[in-house]
Amino acid sequence: MEKIIILGMGGHAESLADVLERQQEYEIAGYVVNDAVCAKEGSRYPVLGGDKDLERLFQSGIRNAAVGIGYMGKSDVREKLFGTLKQIGFRLPIVCDPSAILSAGARIGEGSFIGKRAVINVNAVIGDMCIINTGAIVEHDCQVGDFSHISVGTVLCGEVKVGRSVLVGANATVVQCTTIGDKSTIGAGTTIRRDVKAHSIAWSGEKVKQL
Repeated sequence: MEKIIILGMGGHAESLADVLERQQEYEIAGYVVNDAVCAKEGSRYPVLGGDKDLERLFQSGIRNAAVGIGYMGKSDVREKLFGTLKQIGFRLPIVCDPSAILSAGARIGEGSFIGKRAVINVNAVIGDMCIINTGAIVEHDCQVGDFSHISVGTVLCGEVKVGRSVLVGANATVVQCTTIGDKSTIGAGTTIRRDVKAHSIAWSGEKVKQL
């Protein structure tokens, strides 16, 4: 199997490692973390260095990478790392848990993560570096923009359009044919029945704040 490195070492990185193990398509070489981060006690994989070592790791023959840093309130970190990895020459495979259900008619972008028991239905389009987390449902003909995060248990009904760098919180529901603008945040548990403009925060009771 080809080797892969994981950037980050937090909770999302561990989830990603677990899915990679379940996929059985790549051998995890280890983690790449910032200098200030130390290896967790009992970790099964070594820390191979920091961001400054990415070029060296690529030259050593490792060609695959996965970003194990979650949304963290904004997608900027993931977007920057994606650009850095691509510039060096790394491939960023789709990391998809075997328990997820993906329609043959769905399209998934580079570097995206599909968690356990997620469902992505026919004609759905998922952009690059998205997170479709545990148990999320992305129904038919939905579009999810690059670097967006669809959280645990979220439901996107048919023909929903989610922009770039959007966070949809856990157990939120977005009603069919609704559009969520770029860089918006949908609060956990919120039901969205009408369009949300870009750079907005929407939460319980469909209260919306423009940033």
